Amino acid sequence: MFDRLFAGALLCLSGLIAWTAYHFDVPFQYEPLGPKAFPLILSAVMAFCSVWLFVKPSPNKWAPTGAVLLKLLSGVALMTGYAFLFEKAGFIVSTAIVGTVFCILFGEKPVRAIIYSVILSVVSYFVMKHLLQLNVPTGMLFGG
Repeated sequence: MFDRLFAGALLCLSGLIAWTAYHFDVPFQYEPLGPKAFPLILSAVMAFCSVWLFVKPSPNKWAPTGAVLLKLLSGVALMTGYAFLFEKAGFIVSTAIVGTVFCILFGEKPVRAIIYSVILSVVSYFVMKHLLQLNVPTGMLFGG
């Protein structure tokens, strides 16, 4: 039952992504495929997976416990906070904060969580900024 409910929600979400991407226009193209390609491909994959899950649901009768639901809701709240922090705090700071909280939420020790998250955020910042040449916000702390 949960599989089919999730599949229906995922199918609606994939349709919303496709509709939004289809109507997304930019005055210039900075890549060969344009800004529509990735969201349209993602929505097609999501739609395929949701139809597959609806037609052939899992025989597993597992239902989420209260602790699992709390972790899921905490993850949604964290990602919402990440979206608000991203521009002002910058990529490195916001990713380090959210990564640390996620690590702690899923059982890592706080010191190790901080170390992992800071290393991950700094390395991924330099990969995206210098290797992939993406515009990644530096935030107010680093002069952005």
